[in-house]
Amino acid sequence: MAKKNILDEFPAIVQANKELTQKQKDVLIASIRLFAEQGYANTSTHQIAVAAHQSEGTMFKHFKSKANILRTALEPLIKQIIPDVEAEFKRDTLNHPTESLHDFLDYFVRNRMAFAEENQDAIKVFFSELLYNESLRQEFIETAREELIAAFKDTIADLQHRHLMIDWPFTEIFRYIIAVIVGYVIDRYVLFPNRDWDDDVEAGYLVTELEKVLQP
Repeated sequence: MAKKNILDEFPAIVQANKELTQKQKDVLIASIRLFAEQGYANTSTHQIAVAAHQSEGTMFKHFKSKANILRTALEPLIKQIIPDVEAEFKRDTLNHPTESLHDFLDYFVRNRMAFAEENQDAIKVFFSELLYNESLRQEFIETAREELIAAFKDTIADLQHRHLMIDWPFTEIFRYIIAVIVGYVIDRYVLFPNRDWDDDVEAGYLVTELEKVLQP
């Protein structure tokens, strides 16, 4: 199962960016940590400045606003970390035998649920901003779409070739699977995180829902 933690990788990605000054890097690293812990709306620019060990005046010379800090911080998540995560998922999928549609869906659903659980703090920051920021949302969709397609297109084709999955166009299958999984993730970690969730039961529901539609 997926154990990669996006926020654990974030500082190293930011530190490797030669276009940023060290003060800018400190702000981005501190801000993402605070946004994850407290939420974007509940984090003040003063808190970010204190955590980054600089004055608000110095911080605003580089970023102008809290919204700009978040947008700048999310760029490496979109452009570097997410593609890397999806490449790892593709390797895992190719190495996981799929003898039936149920096997594939059960592995896929539980793998993505495990990833979401490991990265729930990042998801709360990420998806809450995507809901309101059109330009950021479009950038994410363009990047994530290509990476997600590459991650399991061959697996879908193989299942169809073996008559284990419905013979729909890949785009239709892709849209349906992603809608179901992303809907669960937003419900679980953004909209209703305090609900009494039983993730094992939820996984069973998701697999059953997907299997009913996608079976040949």
